[in-house]
Amino acid sequence: MIKTPRNYITILLLLCAFKSTAQPIHVTIPKYDFIHEDQAQLIVPASDTLLNNFFQKLSKLMLFGEGQINVLHMGGSHIQADVYSNRLRQLLGSYYPEQQGARGLIFPYRIAKTNGPPDFRADYTGDWTSNKNVSRELSTKLGLMGMSVSTSDTTASFQITFDRIKNLPQHFTRIKLFNEIDSSSFQPYWIGNDSVKFTSFPEKGYTLIELPRFYDTISIGFKKEDSLQHHYILYGMYLESDEPGITYNSVGVNGASTTSYLKCELFEQQVKEVHPDLVFFGIGINDAHNNTFTQKRYEDYYRQIIKMIQASNPNVMLVFITNNDSYSYSRINNKNAEAVEKAMYNLAKEYNGAVWNMFRVMGGYRSATIWRANNLMKHDRIHFNREGYNLMGDLIFNALMEKYGNYLMRNH
Repeated sequence: MIKTPRNYITILLLLCAFKSTAQPIHVTIPKYDFIHEDQAQLIVPASDTLLNNFFQKLSKLMLFGEGQINVLHMGGSHIQADVYSNRLRQLLGSYYPEQQGARGLIFPYRIAKTNGPPDFRADYTGDWTSNKNVSRELSTKLGLMGMSVSTSDTTASFQITFDRIKNLPQHFTRIKLFNEIDSSSFQPYWIGNDSVKFTSFPEKGYTLIELPRFYDTISIGFKKEDSLQHHYILYGMYLESDEPGITYNSVGVNGASTTSYLKCELFEQQVKEVHPDLVFFGIGINDAHNNTFTQKRYEDYYRQIIKMIQASNPNVMLVFITNNDSYSYSRINNKNAEAVEKAMYNLAKEYNGAVWNMFRVMGGYRSATIWRANNLMKHDRIHFNREGYNLMGDLIFNALMEKYGNYLMRNH
């Protein structure tokens, strides 16, 4: 039986608008004469088969309300704060609010005494220590999030509270606590009156929490059930549901490079639980600021990360976001941006992926000074401010939707 799209108006507006050369799914970009919008395209240097596969799955979700799409966005400090990745999350959800998926990956950044996303707050009790993949020496294993927090305090607890006013609802009915599970680990429990089921999966490295209803607050405590138990280690959480939708996961650690993620022993195990359909790669700004940077080594490190991700989904679509123009110590223009750009084109060609060229969109070398003068970057000329990050999110979203529109014109 041929299925009928549940939203005729949506598909008709999409097709009619594209035939008239307009953009039906499009964010209006403020007019800045220094932005090279002609460079703000999604470039596919080799086969577009994987991109079309992704769009086929997206269409199934948009038109029939079927399936789940998982996006993974990786980087350093650009992503830990989750400003422009959150912008993309909101744009995808606001255009198709019925397809808003579960929240996906989160981490209690406040316990690690660092900044985090804007849509939730982490509170905690007890004594905790943290570990990050940018540290010279690691005191614990690390996973996909690149961080861990641990405690030996039986009075310790943490609470995650989601902001329902600033952000779209992100319903979830299951939580996967990525944690150490062995005879020496405390047992987590739900703080509250509801009956919540906990099941440990040591071979997969997580404790599954099954919820009887939707929550906007997660409260977890720990209990010592045996004399051998003396600590608890949390590597992150994955919030999911059975509902169709788009789950947008952001993974970032301030100062992280490609080698930082290669130190995470549990990366491959945990990324299998996310099973990404689309990955935005933005790891590179910290690699390029290293005096020992070489393009070949950088590509090799990326290949190792890609191998771990493809183990969860061989047909994952990869989008490489080049470095922005930047300065070292606010005064020396970084000359490695062009080598990163070439590396990402090479990788996109090798893996049938795509490139979004932030470096050229900005205007190339020394353009960070212009962006700073126009109040789109911070004083360090490495990081954008909120307005600059949101602008980048808008531009990437438009590039993705332009490609999707072309796909619709060819296939519908």
